Amino acid sequence: MALTSMARALGASLVLGAILMAWVASGVGITSPFEADDPSELTATYAVLGAWLVAYLLLAGLVAIDAGRLARSGDLDALQRSANFAKLTALPFFALNFVVLAEAVAVIGSNDRDRFGLDGFAAALGFMVLTYVVLLPTSAYGVACLTHLKKTGQVGRAFFGINLVLHFLFVVDVLSAIVVIEVARDRLGTARRPSAVLRNLLAVVLALGSAVAIVWLAFVVIYYWFDPPTTAFFWDGMQQLTISTPVEFVLLVLVPIVPLITFRTAVQLFLRDDLDALWRSARTVKLTMIPLFVQNFVLCVFVVAVVAFFPVILTRGALLEGGPLVLTVLGTIAAAGFVPALIGTYLMMLPTSIYSITCLALLMRHRAVSPRFFAIHLILQLVFVTDIISTLVIARRAHHLQSTPIRRTEPTAVPG
Repeated sequence: MALTSMARALGASLVLGAILMAWVASGVGITSPFEADDPSELTATYAVLGAWLVAYLLLAGLVAIDAGRLARSGDLDALQRSANFAKLTALPFFALNFVVLAEAVAVIGSNDRDRFGLDGFAAALGFMVLTYVVLLPTSAYGVACLTHLKKTGQVGRAFFGINLVLHFLFVVDVLSAIVVIEVARDRLGTARRPSAVLRNLLAVVLALGSAVAIVWLAFVVIYYWFDPPTTAFFWDGMQQLTISTPVEFVLLVLVPIVPLITFRTAVQLFLRDDLDALWRSARTVKLTMIPLFVQNFVLCVFVVAVVAFFPVILTRGALLEGGPLVLTVLGTIAAAGFVPALIGTYLMMLPTSIYSITCLALLMRHRAVSPRFFAIHLILQLVFVTDIISTLVIARRAHHLQSTPIRRTEPTAVPG
Protein backbone atom coordinates (compact mmCIF):
# COMPACT_ATOMS: atom_id res chain seq x y z
CA MET A 1 0.00 0.00 0.00
CA ALA A 2 1.22 3.52 -0.82
CA LEU A 3 1.14 6.51 1.50
CA THR A 4 -2.18 7.17 3.17
CA SER A 5 -4.05 10.40 2.52
CA MET A 6 -3.45 11.51 6.10
CA ALA A 7 0.31 11.05 5.73
CA ARG A 8 0.26 13.08 2.53
CA ALA A 9 -1.78 15.80 4.23
CA LEU A 10 0.67 15.91 7.15
CA GLY A 11 3.58 16.26 4.76
CA ALA A 12 1.83 19.02 2.81
CA SER A 13 1.08 20.88 6.03
CA LEU A 14 4.73 20.67 7.11
CA VAL A 15 5.88 21.93 3.72
CA LEU A 16 3.46 24.86 4.05
CA GLY A 17 4.84 25.51 7.54
CA ALA A 18 8.39 25.47 6.18
CA ILE A 19 7.41 27.99 3.48
CA LEU A 20 5.89 30.27 6.12
CA MET A 21 9.04 29.97 8.21
CA ALA A 22 11.23 30.81 5.22
CA TRP A 23 8.94 33.75 4.47
CA VAL A 24 9.33 35.15 7.95
CA ALA A 25 13.05 34.35 8.16
CA SER A 26 13.76 36.21 4.92
CA GLY A 27 12.09 39.32 6.29
CA VAL A 28 8.86 39.18 4.29
CA GLY A 29 5.53 39.10 6.12
CA ILE A 30 1.89 39.97 5.60
CA THR A 31 2.88 43.49 4.62
CA SER A 32 5.95 44.07 2.51
CA PRO A 33 8.59 44.95 3.44
CA PHE A 34 8.38 43.30 6.86
CA GLU A 35 11.09 44.46 9.25
CA ALA A 36 10.65 43.22 12.80
CA ASP A 37 12.83 45.64 14.73
CA ASP A 38 10.44 45.77 17.68
CA PRO A 39 8.43 43.05 19.48
CA SER A 40 5.17 44.79 18.54
CA GLU A 41 6.01 44.26 14.86
CA LEU A 42 5.94 40.48 15.34
CA THR A 43 2.12 40.53 15.69
CA ALA A 44 1.53 39.66 12.04
CA THR A 45 3.99 36.78 12.30
CA TYR A 46 2.27 35.38 15.38
CA ALA A 47 -1.15 35.64 13.70
CA VAL A 48 -0.13 33.76 10.54
CA LEU A 49 1.83 31.05 12.34
CA GLY A 50 -0.90 30.74 14.98
CA ALA A 51 -3.56 30.08 12.34
CA TRP A 52 -1.32 27.49 10.70
CA LEU A 53 -0.64 25.84 14.08
CA VAL A 54 -4.35 25.46 14.89
CA ALA A 55 -5.05 23.82 11.52
CA TYR A 56 -1.98 21.62 11.90
CA LEU A 57 -2.97 20.35 15.36
CA LEU A 58 -6.43 19.41 14.08
CA LEU A 59 -4.76 17.44 11.30
CA ALA A 60 -2.37 15.85 13.82
CA GLY A 61 -5.30 14.28 15.65
CA LEU A 62 -6.47 12.65 12.42
CA VAL A 63 -2.93 11.44 11.75
CA ALA A 64 -2.77 9.72 15.15
CA ILE A 65 -6.06 7.96 14.39
CA ASP A 66 -4.77 6.90 10.96
CA ALA A 67 -1.54 5.52 12.44
CA GLY A 68 -3.52 3.50 14.98
CA ARG A 69 -5.73 2.12 12.21
CA LEU A 70 -2.71 0.98 10.18
CA ALA A 71 -1.16 -0.67 13.24
CA ARG A 72 -4.37 -2.59 13.97
CA SER A 73 -4.66 -3.74 10.36
CA GLY A 74 -1.02 -4.87 10.35
CA ASP A 75 -0.07 -2.86 7.26
CA LEU A 76 3.65 -2.62 8.00
CA ASP A 77 4.56 -1.39 4.53
CA ALA A 78 2.18 1.59 4.72
CA LEU A 79 3.42 2.36 8.24
CA GLN A 80 7.10 2.48 7.30
CA ARG A 81 6.40 4.50 4.14
CA SER A 82 4.29 7.00 6.08
CA ALA A 83 6.86 7.24 8.88
CA ASN A 84 9.63 7.89 6.38
CA PHE A 85 7.58 10.54 4.53
CA ALA A 86 6.59 12.35 7.74
CA LYS A 87 10.17 12.64 9.01
CA LEU A 88 11.56 13.75 5.66
CA THR A 89 9.02 16.54 5.26
CA ALA A 90 9.64 17.67 8.85
CA LEU A 91 13.36 18.35 8.31
CA PRO A 92 13.02 21.63 6.33
CA PHE A 93 10.44 22.91 8.80
CA PHE A 94 12.68 22.15 11.78
CA ALA A 95 15.70 23.89 10.24
CA LEU A 96 13.80 27.03 9.20
CA ASN A 97 11.89 27.08 12.48
CA PHE A 98 15.23 27.28 14.29
CA VAL A 99 16.21 30.33 12.19
CA VAL A 100 12.92 32.09 12.97
CA LEU A 101 13.30 31.22 16.66
CA ALA A 102 16.75 32.81 16.75
CA GLU A 103 15.49 35.94 14.97
CA ALA A 104 12.46 36.36 17.23
CA VAL A 105 14.51 35.83 20.39
CA ALA A 106 17.07 38.39 19.17
CA VAL A 107 14.37 40.99 18.46
CA ILE A 108 12.58 40.46 21.77
CA GLY A 109 15.74 40.14 23.86
CA SER A 110 17.42 43.22 22.39
CA ASN A 111 14.42 45.33 23.39
CA ASP A 112 14.50 44.09 26.99
CA ARG A 113 17.81 45.54 28.14
CA ASP A 114 16.42 46.59 31.52
CA ARG A 115 15.93 42.95 32.52
CA PHE A 116 18.99 41.58 30.71
CA GLY A 117 16.94 40.06 27.88
CA LEU A 118 14.76 37.85 30.09
CA ASP A 119 11.88 38.27 27.64
CA GLY A 120 14.12 36.76 24.98
CA PHE A 121 14.76 33.67 27.11
CA ALA A 122 11.03 33.34 27.81
CA ALA A 123 10.30 33.59 24.09
CA ALA A 124 12.93 30.94 23.37
CA LEU A 125 11.33 28.58 25.88
CA GLY A 126 7.89 29.18 24.37
CA PHE A 127 9.15 28.58 20.84
CA MET A 128 10.85 25.34 21.92
CA VAL A 129 7.62 24.04 23.45
CA LEU A 130 5.65 24.92 20.32
CA THR A 131 8.29 23.33 18.09
CA TYR A 132 8.08 20.14 20.14
CA VAL A 133 4.29 20.13 19.83
CA VAL A 134 4.55 20.54 16.05
CA LEU A 135 7.16 17.81 15.56
CA LEU A 136 5.53 15.29 17.90
CA PRO A 137 2.85 14.15 15.37
CA THR A 138 5.60 13.27 12.89
CA SER A 139 6.47 10.34 15.18
CA ALA A 140 2.94 8.88 15.08
CA TYR A 141 3.59 6.48 12.21
CA GLY A 142 7.03 5.55 13.56
CA VAL A 143 5.58 4.66 16.97
CA ALA A 144 2.78 2.68 15.31
CA CYS A 145 5.33 0.85 13.15
CA LEU A 146 7.45 0.08 16.21
CA THR A 147 4.39 -1.14 18.12
CA HIS A 148 3.43 -3.49 15.29
CA LEU A 149 6.97 -4.91 15.12
CA LYS A 150 6.91 -5.58 18.86
CA LYS A 151 3.40 -7.03 18.79
CA THR A 152 4.34 -9.51 16.07
CA GLY A 153 7.55 -10.51 17.85
CA GLN A 154 9.88 -9.11 15.19
CA VAL A 155 11.86 -6.97 17.67
CA GLY A 156 12.69 -7.42 21.33
CA ARG A 157 11.62 -5.43 24.36
CA ALA A 158 14.90 -3.52 24.65
CA PHE A 159 14.76 -2.41 21.02
CA PHE A 160 11.13 -1.40 21.45
CA GLY A 161 11.65 0.50 24.71
CA ILE A 162 14.74 2.43 23.61
CA ASN A 163 13.31 3.50 20.28
CA LEU A 164 9.94 4.38 21.79
CA VAL A 165 11.65 6.87 24.11
CA LEU A 166 13.86 8.24 21.32
CA HIS A 167 10.79 8.91 19.15
CA PHE A 168 9.71 11.56 21.67
CA LEU A 169 13.03 13.47 21.77
CA PHE A 170 14.37 16.23 19.51
CA VAL A 171 16.87 15.25 16.79
CA VAL A 172 17.36 11.64 17.91
CA ASP A 173 13.76 10.95 16.88
CA VAL A 174 14.94 11.17 13.26
CA LEU A 175 17.76 8.69 13.90
CA SER A 176 15.40 6.33 15.70
CA ALA A 177 12.88 6.60 12.87
CA ILE A 178 15.57 5.63 10.36
CA VAL A 179 16.44 2.54 12.41
CA VAL A 180 12.79 1.47 12.81
CA ILE A 181 12.01 2.06 9.13
CA GLU A 182 15.03 0.07 7.95
CA VAL A 183 14.22 -2.79 10.34
CA ALA A 184 10.65 -2.82 9.00
CA ARG A 185 11.93 -2.94 5.41
CA ASP A 186 14.27 -5.76 6.37
CA ARG A 187 11.35 -7.72 7.81
CA LEU A 188 9.28 -7.04 4.69
CA GLY A 189 12.13 -8.15 2.44
CA THR A 190 12.14 -4.83 0.58
CA ALA A 191 15.47 -3.54 1.90
CA ARG A 192 18.09 -2.84 -0.74
CA ARG A 193 21.86 -2.77 -0.49
CA PRO A 194 23.05 0.85 -0.51
CA SER A 195 24.86 1.90 -3.66
CA ALA A 196 28.55 2.74 -3.79
CA VAL A 197 27.62 6.40 -4.23
CA LEU A 198 25.73 6.46 -0.93
CA ARG A 199 28.41 4.48 0.88
CA ASN A 200 31.13 6.89 -0.22
CA LEU A 201 29.14 10.14 -0.05
CA LEU A 202 30.57 11.24 3.31
CA ALA A 203 34.11 10.33 2.24
CA VAL A 204 33.74 12.38 -0.96
CA VAL A 205 32.44 15.43 0.94
CA LEU A 206 35.32 15.16 3.42
CA ALA A 207 37.84 14.58 0.62
CA LEU A 208 36.85 17.83 -1.07
CA GLY A 209 37.22 19.74 2.20
CA SER A 210 40.51 18.01 3.01
CA ALA A 211 41.92 18.77 -0.45
CA VAL A 212 41.29 22.47 0.12
CA ALA A 213 42.66 22.13 3.67
CA ILE A 214 45.93 20.63 2.39
CA VAL A 215 46.47 23.58 0.04
CA TRP A 216 45.57 25.98 2.87
CA LEU A 217 48.05 24.33 5.23
CA ALA A 218 50.74 24.51 2.55
CA PHE A 219 50.07 28.23 2.13
CA VAL A 220 50.30 28.73 5.91
CA VAL A 221 53.66 26.94 6.11
CA ILE A 222 55.08 28.86 3.13
CA TYR A 223 53.82 32.21 4.41
CA TYR A 224 55.06 31.91 8.01
CA TRP A 225 58.20 29.81 7.61
CA PHE A 226 59.74 30.68 4.24
CA ASP A 227 58.82 34.36 3.90
CA PRO A 228 58.19 34.22 0.12
CA PRO A 229 58.57 37.36 -2.01
CA THR A 230 54.90 37.17 -3.07
CA THR A 231 53.49 37.30 0.46
CA ALA A 232 50.27 39.01 -0.67
CA PHE A 233 49.43 36.05 -2.92
CA PHE A 234 49.78 33.52 -0.11
CA TRP A 235 47.95 35.74 2.39
CA ASP A 236 45.00 36.17 0.01
CA GLY A 237 45.07 32.44 -0.73
CA MET A 238 44.92 31.61 2.98
CA GLN A 239 41.91 33.86 3.44
CA GLN A 240 40.06 32.45 0.44
CA LEU A 241 40.76 28.78 1.22
CA THR A 242 39.48 29.13 4.78
CA ILE A 243 36.05 28.76 3.17
CA SER A 244 36.37 24.96 3.37
CA THR A 245 35.72 24.96 7.12
CA PRO A 246 32.40 26.88 7.11
CA VAL A 247 31.21 24.98 4.03
CA GLU A 248 31.91 21.63 5.69
CA PHE A 249 30.23 22.89 8.88
CA VAL A 250 27.08 23.74 6.92
CA LEU A 251 27.05 20.36 5.13
CA LEU A 252 27.77 18.27 8.23
CA VAL A 253 26.00 20.21 10.99
CA LEU A 254 23.60 22.98 9.94
CA VAL A 255 22.08 21.09 6.99
CA PRO A 256 22.89 17.50 8.00
CA ILE A 257 21.64 15.75 4.87
CA VAL A 258 24.95 13.96 4.29
CA PRO A 259 25.20 12.63 7.90
CA LEU A 260 21.59 11.40 7.76
CA ILE A 261 22.23 9.58 4.47
CA THR A 262 25.38 8.12 5.99
CA PHE A 263 23.50 6.98 9.10
CA ARG A 264 20.78 5.30 7.00
CA THR A 265 23.46 3.61 4.89
CA ALA A 266 25.26 2.36 8.01
CA VAL A 267 22.01 0.91 9.39
CA GLN A 268 21.34 -0.83 6.08
CA LEU A 269 24.83 -2.34 6.06
CA PHE A 270 24.38 -3.47 9.67
CA LEU A 271 21.11 -5.22 8.87
CA ARG A 272 22.67 -6.87 5.81
CA ASP A 273 25.58 -8.04 7.98
CA ASP A 274 27.99 -6.34 5.57
CA LEU A 275 30.99 -6.06 7.88
CA ASP A 276 33.42 -5.65 5.00
CA ALA A 277 31.72 -2.50 3.66
CA LEU A 278 31.41 -1.05 7.16
CA TRP A 279 35.04 -1.33 8.23
CA ARG A 280 36.34 -0.18 4.86
CA SER A 281 34.01 2.85 4.88
CA ALA A 282 34.92 3.65 8.49
CA ARG A 283 38.65 3.57 7.78
CA THR A 284 38.31 5.62 4.58
CA VAL A 285 36.24 8.33 6.26
CA LYS A 286 38.58 8.72 9.24
CA LEU A 287 41.75 8.87 7.17
CA THR A 288 40.17 11.27 4.68
CA MET A 289 39.14 13.80 7.31
CA ILE A 290 42.62 14.19 8.90
CA PRO A 291 43.72 17.26 6.86
CA LEU A 292 40.39 18.94 7.52
CA PHE A 293 40.78 18.27 11.24
CA VAL A 294 44.31 19.72 11.25
CA GLN A 295 43.04 22.85 9.50
CA ASN A 296 40.29 23.25 12.10
CA PHE A 297 42.81 22.80 14.91
CA VAL A 298 45.09 25.49 13.47
CA LEU A 299 42.13 27.84 13.04
CA CYS A 300 41.07 27.21 16.66
CA VAL A 301 44.57 28.11 17.86
CA PHE A 302 44.50 31.23 15.69
CA VAL A 303 41.11 32.28 17.10
CA VAL A 304 42.33 31.83 20.68
CA ALA A 305 45.52 33.77 19.96
CA VAL A 306 43.65 36.67 18.37
CA VAL A 307 41.00 36.85 21.10
CA ALA A 308 43.54 36.57 23.93
CA PHE A 309 46.23 38.91 22.63
CA PHE A 310 44.08 41.55 20.96
CA PRO A 311 43.59 43.49 24.24
CA VAL A 312 47.34 43.20 24.89
CA ILE A 313 48.13 44.60 21.45
CA LEU A 314 45.67 47.46 21.91
CA THR A 315 47.31 48.46 25.19
CA ARG A 316 50.83 47.88 23.80
CA GLY A 317 51.57 45.29 26.46
CA ALA A 318 50.46 47.40 29.42
CA LEU A 319 47.92 44.74 30.44
CA LEU A 320 50.67 42.21 31.10
CA GLU A 321 51.86 44.40 33.97
CA GLY A 322 48.50 44.21 35.71
CA GLY A 323 49.28 41.09 37.71
CA PRO A 324 47.51 37.74 38.12
CA LEU A 325 44.00 39.21 37.96
CA VAL A 326 44.55 40.63 34.48
CA LEU A 327 46.08 37.35 33.30
CA THR A 328 43.02 35.52 34.64
CA VAL A 329 40.75 37.86 32.70
CA LEU A 330 42.79 37.29 29.52
CA GLY A 331 42.55 33.54 30.06
CA THR A 332 38.78 33.81 30.45
CA ILE A 333 38.55 35.83 27.23
CA ALA A 334 40.65 33.23 25.43
CA ALA A 335 38.39 30.44 26.70
CA ALA A 336 35.35 32.38 25.46
CA GLY A 337 36.82 32.23 21.96
CA PHE A 338 38.15 28.69 22.21
CA VAL A 339 35.03 26.93 23.50
CA PRO A 340 32.70 27.85 20.57
CA ALA A 341 35.44 26.97 18.07
CA LEU A 342 36.02 23.63 19.80
CA ILE A 343 32.30 22.81 19.91
CA GLY A 344 31.93 23.66 16.22
CA THR A 345 34.85 21.42 15.29
CA TYR A 346 33.53 18.59 17.46
CA LEU A 347 30.06 18.74 15.91
CA MET A 348 31.60 18.70 12.45
CA MET A 349 33.81 15.69 13.18
CA LEU A 350 31.16 13.67 15.03
CA PRO A 351 29.45 12.30 11.85
CA THR A 352 32.77 10.75 10.81
CA SER A 353 32.30 8.15 13.57
CA ILE A 354 29.00 6.81 12.20
CA TYR A 355 30.52 3.92 10.25
CA SER A 356 33.03 3.15 13.01
CA ILE A 357 30.40 2.91 15.75
CA THR A 358 28.12 0.81 13.51
CA CYS A 359 31.01 -1.52 12.70
CA LEU A 360 31.77 -1.77 16.42
CA ALA A 361 28.12 -2.66 17.10
CA LEU A 362 28.22 -5.37 14.43
CA LEU A 363 31.37 -6.84 15.96
CA MET A 364 29.63 -6.87 19.33
CA ARG A 365 26.65 -8.60 17.76
CA HIS A 366 28.93 -11.37 16.48
CA ARG A 367 30.56 -11.58 19.92
CA ALA A 368 33.89 -10.83 18.25
CA VAL A 369 34.65 -8.22 20.92
CA SER A 370 34.00 -8.09 24.64
CA PRO A 371 31.58 -5.64 26.29
CA ARG A 372 34.64 -3.90 27.77
CA PHE A 373 36.21 -3.50 24.32
CA PHE A 374 32.91 -2.14 23.00
CA ALA A 375 32.52 0.39 25.83
CA ILE A 376 36.13 1.64 25.62
CA HIS A 377 36.07 2.14 21.87
CA LEU A 378 32.62 3.70 21.96
CA ILE A 379 34.06 6.38 24.26
CA LEU A 380 37.21 6.73 22.14
CA GLN A 381 35.04 7.33 19.07
CA LEU A 382 33.65 10.44 20.76
CA VAL A 383 37.05 11.97 21.56
CA PHE A 384 39.37 13.94 19.25
CA VAL A 385 42.35 12.04 17.79
CA THR A 386 41.61 8.82 19.69
CA ASP A 387 38.67 8.28 17.33
CA ILE A 388 41.12 7.79 14.45
CA ILE A 389 43.22 5.28 16.41
CA SER A 390 40.08 3.49 17.59
CA THR A 391 38.79 3.21 14.02
CA LEU A 392 42.03 1.62 12.83
CA VAL A 393 41.83 -0.91 15.69
CA ILE A 394 38.17 -1.67 14.93
CA ALA A 395 38.92 -2.06 11.22
CA ARG A 396 41.76 -4.46 11.97
CA ARG A 397 39.55 -6.51 14.29
CA ALA A 398 36.79 -6.63 11.65
CA HIS A 399 39.25 -7.70 8.96
CA HIS A 400 40.54 -10.43 11.27
CA LEU A 401 36.97 -11.59 11.93
CA GLN A 402 36.32 -12.00 8.22
CA SER A 403 39.35 -14.24 7.82
CA THR A 404 38.50 -16.34 10.89
CA PRO A 405 35.55 -18.76 10.81
CA ILE A 406 33.39 -18.15 13.88
CA ARG A 407 29.77 -18.59 14.79
CA ARG A 408 27.75 -15.67 13.43
CA THR A 409 24.21 -14.59 14.22
CA GLU A 410 21.50 -14.28 11.62
CA PRO A 411 21.90 -11.08 9.54
CA THR A 412 18.36 -9.92 10.22
CA ALA A 413 18.38 -10.47 13.96
CA VAL A 414 17.78 -7.35 16.04
CA PRO A 415 19.05 -7.58 19.62
CA GLY A 416 16.38 -6.89 22.14
